[in-house]
Amino acid sequence: MTVTDEQAATLRAQLAGQVDEHRRLAQQLDPEQAKLGYAALVAAAFIVAVERRFMKDGKVSDDTEVIDFIASARERSDDSAEIINPEVAETMILHLLGRGSVAGIDENTKFEHQIILLAALVGQAQLNDSELDTFMTEARSLADQILA
Repeated sequence: MTVTDEQAATLRAQLAGQVDEHRRLAQQLDPEQAKLGYAALVAAAFIVAVERRFMKDGKVSDDTEVIDFIASARERSDDSAEIINPEVAETMILHLLGRGSVAGIDENTKFEHQIILLAALVGQAQLNDSELDTFMTEARSLADQILA
């Protein structure tokens, strides 16, 4: 199985801030395929976004930078403050940076946090259309590797 064009378009619409288009496309996704393909794409995009934000020239950001990012993401809206559990968010990012484990976090919680943190990471990066396309290509390639 690989990521479908529809799954990629759905995530791209979300990350581009196209709320109505994202909702329309999300409703058209095959639920069974989305459990694997879309979830893998979100996970891969989260990995790519974390690496871009917190790994520069082979150097990994310290915990303070991660904590500051989480605080900023939680301040974006009232919903974000309620949805983002700071401990879970920090653990998930630090795990990708080689520090800590996500073993105690259930899959649904991981997915929810990946989605909202991914949106915050991409929003903070202020990608133009071309940069977002490049980001999506990289994320889709990684997701296809995960699914292989």
